[in-house]
Order: sequence, then structure tokens, then C-alpha cells
Amino acid sequence: MKISHILAAALLLAAPLTVAAQHSHKPGTAAHGHKAAGESHAHKSPHGGTVRTAGKYHIELVQQASEVHVYLLDANEKTLPLTRATGTAMLLSTAGKTTSVKLTPTGDHFVAAVPAGTTLRTAIVSLKANGSSLSARFEKLDKAAKAGNAVSAAYICPMNCEGSASAQPGSCPKCGMALVKKS
Repeated sequence: MKISHILAAALLLAAPLTVAAQHSHKPGTAAHGHKAAGESHAHKSPHGGTVRTAGKYHIELVQQASEVHVYLLDANEKTLPLTRATGTAMLLSTAGKTTSVKLTPTGDHFVAAVPAGTTLRTAIVSLKANGSSLSARFEKLDKAAKAGNAVSAAYICPMNCEGSASAQPGSCPKCGMALVKKS
């Protein structure tokens, strides 16, 4: 086995997982527990991806054909601006190959290219934003893609705001207008 595979496996196993946190999403509502990063998240995702808790924030990963889109969300799952935010993602393929990619800010979210011919199994996203270091682990991405859960944007903002594409109806995270079905 190659040293790089051993190191990649060790990094994936040692990736920091957040402990269960208690917080409330709306004033006056009861606090609820969140599972550790990488476990199922019970909240609806605003962009049709998978949401994980990362400290007092949330991170949403949206898989598309040759890219991953990463959104930084607040406690209410609202998209936060990426002012001075940076990030990387460690991508593990179904073939066991690990690739580290830089997340590039694009409007209200990050984008990273997935190497051609790669089927993702796991992604570990690390962000530095608002004075915090955040990380979240997204697993079983290959099963979600096979089940047809990879997002193909069916709704867009009528003003064509960058980052507004979504698999489900909702509001544009930039301008607030109702998303419309693509023709």
C-alpha cells in the first residue's frame, strides 16, 4: 500500500469531529441536540445538499456533476457572506484516492472542481471564517449520487443571481426573490 494512501486513511480517521451541541434556531424555541459532524442532520438544506453542524455554524455540501459547492450557513440555515473566508476540501473517491482541493469563493458560496472520472465517497470540508476554524465530514456521497440525490438545479433566481441555483423551490439567498423553475 502506498504511503499516501496510508496517510490519507489516517487523516480521514483523525479528522476532527465536533461534539454534540445544544442550541436554539429561533428565539423562544426549545434547544435541540445536533449530532456530531458527519452524522445525519435533521434540518432542511436551503440549496438541496447535505447540511452538517460545524460549531455554531452549519456547512452545506451540494454535489454536482464535476464540482462540489459549499455554503456557510448560520444557526437558522441562512447563507452567510464569505467575507475573508477561506477553505479546503479533502475528497476521497470510491477508488480510495484522496485529493485535497482549494475551495474558491464564488458569490455567496465556495466551489471546487472534482477530478474527472472521480466518484466521491467522502468529503471533509475545512473553513476559516469569522475568526473560527470549522470542519465537517460528509460521508456516503457515492450512495446519495446513485440514489439520484446529487443536485441538478431545477430552480433559479429570475434575476440570475450567482449562487441561486437550487434543486427545490425557495428564495434567492442574494436578493430574496422567489426561485422559478428552469425551462
